[in-house]
Amino acid sequence: MKYSQLYIGILLFCCDVLFSQNIDRLTLQYQKSTEPDKKVDLLLQTGHLLEKRDLDSALFYYKKALPFEKKITDTLLGRVYSNIGNANLLKGNIDICLEYQLKALKIYEQYPPQKDILKVYNSIALVYFYQTDFEKALVKFKQVEDLLNKKIIKDPIKEHQIKGKVLNNIGIIYDNKNQTDIALEYFMQASTHSKKAKDNENLSSVYSNMGIIYLKGKRYDLAEAIFIEALNIRKQESDIFGLCKSNYHLGRLYKEKKQFDKAQEYLLNSLKLCKQANSSSSRASVLDELSLVMAGKGDYKNAYNYHVAYKSLSDSLFNKENQKKITRAEMQYKFDKENQTAKIAQSQKELVYSIIAIVLILGIIIAIIMYRLQETKAKIQQLAKESAELSNKELSLRENTLKRELEFKNKELTTNIMYLLKKNEFNTEISNRLVDLKKQMKKNDQEVIQKIIIDIKSAQDDDIWKEFEVRFSQVYNEFYERLNTKYPDLTLNEKRICAFLRLNMTTKEICALTRQSYNSLNVARARLRKKLNIQNEDINLVTFLENI
Repeated sequence: MKYSQLYIGILLFCCDVLFSQNIDRLTLQYQKSTEPDKKVDLLLQTGHLLEKRDLDSALFYYKKALPFEKKITDTLLGRVYSNIGNANLLKGNIDICLEYQLKALKIYEQYPPQKDILKVYNSIALVYFYQTDFEKALVKFKQVEDLLNKKIIKDPIKEHQIKGKVLNNIGIIYDNKNQTDIALEYFMQASTHSKKAKDNENLSSVYSNMGIIYLKGKRYDLAEAIFIEALNIRKQESDIFGLCKSNYHLGRLYKEKKQFDKAQEYLLNSLKLCKQANSSSSRASVLDELSLVMAGKGDYKNAYNYHVAYKSLSDSLFNKENQKKITRAEMQYKFDKENQTAKIAQSQKELVYSIIAIVLILGIIIAIIMYRLQETKAKIQQLAKESAELSNKELSLRENTLKRELEFKNKELTTNIMYLLKKNEFNTEISNRLVDLKKQMKKNDQEVIQKIIIDIKSAQDDDIWKEFEVRFSQVYNEFYERLNTKYPDLTLNEKRICAFLRLNMTTKEICALTRQSYNSLNVARARLRKKLNIQNEDINLVTFLENI
């Protein structure tokens, strides 16, 4: 017991000397450097050294890099945020951890996947782990594993180192889920990678985790061997906090085996190391175990004293833990709310895009419809125009045809009238010649000839007027109807004179057709003007009849 304590004292002294020399060296380099990137890198190295001893001091150096935010490269700034997040994770401030890890993630996502993003995913996974959301934690650890399988880490040693840590964390999750066989498989894989990377820090953690499983399974020999292996590694690495945990695990083991003196020795060593590492939660666990060990030895007074010390420290930690839980709940609420807000914003954005797309599509459809309507309207107008032109042409053609037919019938009528005139003149001449011949004939013969003359004249009049009226009605079929309607009192002879005048025949031609004298025709015309109620002498009778 005395030699063990002496060894620990010498170890602590040597560690302090080496540690102080490293810190002084980094501080001197920082003071001499003028480049922002170099100064920040030195601050990160100093903080990393302090993480194993004093998290508050480590955070001090990490935060000291924040004023250089706008002067350093993005990836270096991402490391600053990530280290601040990791330090807060170790302190139990998981809300602050998540805040800074998300800042780092936002930077790293702007660039191709790199090793630093793995630390961010790992820390976020641990946040979920401490919230006992093991499924989400596993998802994040699997993301890290997938990225590693894509060979984004070019250095094989570094790759083995990171894989060892990730597989160790996955094993811890399965251990918490009471799936110890799966947990041991991951711990075995983690130990293999950590050995290849010569990462003794993680290897000792893996061994401790395996020993805990063996201890829970009451496989004491395996647990003892592996706990001692972890202890020896941590002695080589001068890992104060790790030594605190290893001594604690061995103390628990020997307590279970009823070897109370050994258990007391290791627990007392652990208690000193926990004070040195400033780990209150570990110290509370050690005090609780010491109380049980002393009770097992029958030293109830010391058992009581250790229990009182444990209770006092536990109550203090309980209040802090409650505060952490409250903070954790607030952080989870904030995180969920931000996620919900982001989803709503995304949904609104998608809705706006959908509306814009629908409006554009409708606009295009309306434009096409309007274009087709205009095109159809233009075609209809063109067809209407062509139809109108065709109709006009047909009307014009029909009008011309009717005009030609009318002209033809007028000419035919005129020709017929001239023929009738000639025929009438011929018949008149024959009648006159028969009259002259009758004078030379005997009385009996004169009667015969007179009868022939009467028959010729009678047949002549009937034939002439029948043929004339047929021809006239073919050309001016509505003239007689309108004349009869307006002037029903006209005689047949007066209607014939109206027809002759409508044909614009001369007085001489009318006299020849009607065998009237010039004076008789003038008298007939005067009578006709009176019946037609034409009182104005300036009105031409032919023009009047044309307008009926």
